[in-house]
Amino acid sequence: MNVTAETYGHAVVVNIKGEITEDGLSALQEIVERNLEYPEITDVILNMAEAPSVDSVTLEYLLDLHDKLAEDLGMVKFANCDENILKILEMTRLTREFELFDDVEKAIKSAQA
Repeated sequence: MNVTAETYGHAVVVNIKGEITEDGLSALQEIVERNLEYPEITDVILNMAEAPSVDSVTLEYLLDLHDKLAEDLGMVKFANCDENILKILEMTRLTREFELFDDVEKAIKSAQA
């Protein structure tokens, strides 16, 4: 898994390439935590355009991150999810927890509203 990040105002967009599994979770955690050191960052947007799947350990981390961000009125948002990711989120009933967007631009605009 390859992870990069870009900041846009109060949001950091995390671009993920490859499957998100427990083996690669530390790379995701490191880039997210490094960006959250900046107090202006309140939202994490996961660009899932090149991520075919996500495992339960990663979803648990994202739920914990979502709760942490909510303390400062922030949240975790998903963008560009394919059918497989959407199905995983629906089966685990996490579509109620996370905001889902068709593209990164819409997710960024929602973070800046």
